[in-house]
Amino acid sequence: MAQPWWVDLESPPTAPGQAPLPTTRVALHGLCVATSGDYRRVYTHDGARWPHTIDPRNGRPLANGLASVSVLHTECLWADAWSTALTVLGREQGLALATAHGIAALFVQREPDGRLTETLTPAMKELAG
Repeated sequence: MAQPWWVDLESPPTAPGQAPLPTTRVALHGLCVATSGDYRRVYTHDGARWPHTIDPRNGRPLANGLASVSVLHTECLWADAWSTALTVLGREQGLALATAHGIAALFVQREPDGRLTETLTPAMKELAG
C-alpha cells in the first residue's frame, strides 16, 4: 500500500523575539504543494520591503502584508496558480475565494507589529496533521 509523503510547510522567518510559527504538516498523497511569498525574492529599499509579485490591478509590487500562501491541489499547475492569485488578493479576499472553492490554503500574514499569524482554510484544516 502506498504511503503519503509527509511534508512540513516552511514558515517565513519571524521577527526578532517572536517564537517560530507552529509547524503545519501535510500528507502529499495524490497532492501537490506550491507556496508564493515575499521572503525569498524581495528588494529592500529605505526600510521598505518590495516583493517580486506584481499586483495586476495597479502594476505595483504587492503591499498587502501577506508573507506567504501555500496551496495543496491535485495538479501542480493549479497549486502554483492558486497560491499566486490568493497572494495577490490578500488574506481577506483570498481566504473568502479559497473557502468558496474548497481550496486547501495556508495564509501567513505580517501584522503591523511585525508578528506573523497563520490562517488556514477549512479544506487545509482537514488535511493538516
